[in-house]
Amino acid sequence: MYAAAPRVERRFLEALRRLDDRSVPIAETYRRARGLADQMGVPRPSYEHVRLHLQATRWRELDRKKARDLLFELAYNTRAADQVGADLLENLR
Repeated sequence: MYAAAPRVERRFLEALRRLDDRSVPIAETYRRARGLADQMGVPRPSYEHVRLHLQATRWRELDRKKARDLLFELAYNTRAADQVGADLLENLR
């Protein structure tokens, strides 16, 4: 029997983000995270908590990449500034 974590430590979540490999399913990352939690000496979170955290992390990274690409388009003037500005505002929502 293992201890379930009511709250997940931030250092574990940061390590989990580094452990995430998009080429494998989240369930496989969860299996790897169980060993990571044991190594770190923290209670391991539920699968649901890991899944939600990884999905949110992936969405944030995707949003950052979109914003970065739009800023490059604006900086290098590859598209009209009003179009890029509208896309940037849409990306912030």
